[in-house]
Amino acid sequence: MFTYRRTFVAAVLAVVGCRSQAPAAPSSPTSQNQTAQAVTQRPLTRASAIAIRVLAKGGTPALYQLPGLQEMPGVLRGRLPPVASVVGVDPESEMLFAVTAKGELLGYDLESGRVDTVATGVAHAALGPDGTLFTVDTKKRVVSLERRVRVAWPQPLAAMPRELFGASDGRLIAIVTQDQPRVITAASDQPPAVRDLLLSGEVAITRWGELLAVASDSGVTLVDPFARRAPAFVPLADHPRALAFSPAGHRLYVARRTSPGLAVIDRFERKEIDGVALPLPATDLRVDRFGRWLLARPATGDSVWIVDLPIKRLVGAVPGGWNSDLPDVAPDGALLVRTGADVVALQPDSLKQTGRVAGTAADLWVLTTWLPRGSLRALADAAQGVTPVGDTTGGALYVQVSVSQNQDWSTEMAQQLSRAGLAARVLPPAHPDDGYRVVLGPYPTREQAEAIGRKLGRPFWIYQPGQP
Repeated sequence: MFTYRRTFVAAVLAVVGCRSQAPAAPSSPTSQNQTAQAVTQRPLTRASAIAIRVLAKGGTPALYQLPGLQEMPGVLRGRLPPVASVVGVDPESEMLFAVTAKGELLGYDLESGRVDTVATGVAHAALGPDGTLFTVDTKKRVVSLERRVRVAWPQPLAAMPRELFGASDGRLIAIVTQDQPRVITAASDQPPAVRDLLLSGEVAITRWGELLAVASDSGVTLVDPFARRAPAFVPLADHPRALAFSPAGHRLYVARRTSPGLAVIDRFERKEIDGVALPLPATDLRVDRFGRWLLARPATGDSVWIVDLPIKRLVGAVPGGWNSDLPDVAPDGALLVRTGADVVALQPDSLKQTGRVAGTAADLWVLTTWLPRGSLRALADAAQGVTPVGDTTGGALYVQVSVSQNQDWSTEMAQQLSRAGLAARVLPPAHPDDGYRVVLGPYPTREQAEAIGRKLGRPFWIYQPGQP
């Protein structure tokens, strides 16, 4: 389905005459539900999201609606011990992963509250783009967890990683620096491949793990970790300090040591193309999952810059610290920052405060598309201004191009089509057995919907919410 999706979007782009800048996508799920059901309607480019607060001193995690940070009491159950870091959340398996100070990696079931030990003596952990968890312990042994299936890898890594990344298709990428810097790529059913790497600075990786960016004194080297193409060096006038890829992987944003602002590298042209003006040099960068907002940490002061990436404009700065979890932009577009002892939610475009949770800055936060089942899912959707179930918008018709149980996959496909100039959106399921539908429209008549569908040059369905 990966080949089908890329081919389909390319065909759509040819129809509309516009180049998409959305990311490549993972393989689609094997089971899809084509049965028409009554559904709700989500915003065009953003999904409902929640914030999870993991108590640093231990206890039951707390759930908050976004963008207002209203607490949802009584939803989560079970208790976590004191944790040192949160690896992330896999929405599909409904698992949150955290590491204790003793190096014990725990899996917390968001629905049942059950806590299981995935691995012990953990030195590094990473969550891949398809939800696969990777851990490396102090003896360089690897354990992975995919859809709740734990696998102890037969071979340890050749050296202890400096950095660990998860790639698509259950593959691991490790950067090691003992003796000669190298990149290791491995999978549970394949022997590791080890390649030399010229490494003298920071490293960044695309979302799906197909490209590395390695900083040096005079520029950035783009490296395929699987050695399918030769490395490419892009010279820069100043020493790169921090790197961040766009979600699509087509742009690389580079903060430099002494120059204010950011350099921008085109990954396909393999050259510096333009820049982003900032008052001072930046030391850290973070790009949201839809590529709308870039967060930068100034070299001086305790604040966060917010950059509107499509127009490369600095919106402003807000006071806030910089940690591995925050600041961050949630899937619904809310910006969360630590301000003093509190955690604050803001609208990135206006910097208007939408919520605040007092006295929670010492805890760990994770932003996710996972939503509780049943009535609580509808409650969270209501906070986003979503149309209630059963509202069929007067019998409007849609051109359905895909349906999947994977929300992220469907959302990214809708993003590609929207950026190509089409009225694409995701219609989410009304119950757990339904799928996330990628649709175009709505259209007032069947004739108009079918005319749009025929222009796509691919299979499509005419879908009307509420009709069998």
